[in-house]
Amino acid sequence: MKLFIISIYCLFIFFCSESKSSEEQNFVSLNAIEMNVERVNDNLFRWIKFHPESEYPCLRLELLTAGSNALIKRKNICAVYDDALKITHDFKKLSFLDIYNLKIDAQTFTFELELSLLSQNVITMNCSINIGNTDFSPLVCKRSK
Repeated sequence: MKLFIISIYCLFIFFCSESKSSEEQNFVSLNAIEMNVERVNDNLFRWIKFHPESEYPCLRLELLTAGSNALIKRKNICAVYDDALKITHDFKKLSFLDIYNLKIDAQTFTFELELSLLSQNVITMNCSINIGNTDFSPLVCKRSK
């Protein structure tokens, strides 16, 4: 019986030492409300939308190696530049935020968003970002008419 317990203990130590630290693990927060993964070029592209009323009301974009799911590049979109007002809208400082119509067409990821500060009307914007093999282009957002 002692031998059995020692064997179990050794296996436990082995598997625990092989596990990744919490900093190395790729996990998805419980604040994630929507996500999707699609093949783009030779890689996988994943987007994760977080709840707009959470501490992290962002949209996360990730490029992953197909097969191993190793992270190539991550981009967090937590603000957008409004060319009409010449200001950047920080998602945490908005009174209203909705990100919708998230789509991938060839190598371009597009989405629409509605946002508002307390003293302003709702602003609707169309945004796009190109997906490369190892990186993303800068985000471009334009006001909808």
